Amino acid sequence: MKKRILLLLLLFIPLNFLSAKSFGRGEKTGHEADAYSVFPFERSKILSDWFEAVHKTIDYPYNAYFKGLRDAPHQNFSWGSYGHRLFFHWGFNGRPWTPQIQERIDLCHWDPKTIDLFQRKLIDEQARRNKIILTATSEALHLSMSGQLREYTNAFASILYDTHLLGDYTTTRIEPLLDLNSVIDDLKTALYRKLKGGDEALRINKMLDNTKKQFADPRERAAKVLQIMQKEVPQLILNAQGGYFKRHFREWGIEMR
Repeated sequence: MKKRILLLLLLFIPLNFLSAKSFGRGEKTGHEADAYSVFPFERSKILSDWFEAVHKTIDYPYNAYFKGLRDAPHQNFSWGSYGHRLFFHWGFNGRPWTPQIQERIDLCHWDPKTIDLFQRKLIDEQARRNKIILTATSEALHLSMSGQLREYTNAFASILYDTHLLGDYTTTRIEPLLDLNSVIDDLKTALYRKLKGGDEALRINKMLDNTKKQFADPRERAAKVLQIMQKEVPQLILNAQGGYFKRHFREWGIEMR
């Protein structure tokens, strides 16, 4: 009887909660599909290359890709059961420190100077990866890395980065992830302050905020946030600032749906 009950419960768990989410290039599911669903773009190699470049800055933390993490005096650091999601799975503009990282640090019994050095490594690595992301975003979308246009570049980078994280929250391995509300706040900043989405961005941001009250389960909340992004953000991008982005993308031959 107990086995039958367990089997029935498993059948009612959404399939996207059962495993980690892959990039899935060219597939109908995965991080790439999520990215296309929140942007008003038709599929292209240039955009898929951009998506994948950002994906790698989130999911490839080991060895040479995160130089010096395990070098002295931090050679005894361990991810433990958290795995690669312990690092870089926070909002694009988020602080590179989480309670989970602090937990692993506490197990090392380091002195304050050693901890400060570890934090500096993380800050420097986050800056390095963010530069990769901003450069890839600038090149793919023909947006500048300076002045006001840098804000737009940051907005598109944030939306892409945070959409990846929303996909991760709908899987079974969410223990290493930052509080989802911090990612939602990062998205709100991207839509209103960075993209300059005006009243329409404020309307969407209110919807995003409401998910914090309506969905206690972070998996359900993340799935709802992604639904809101898919429904609302493509049109927001096309209409923002009197259609500036629509004209910009058309000028550069970026096809839109």
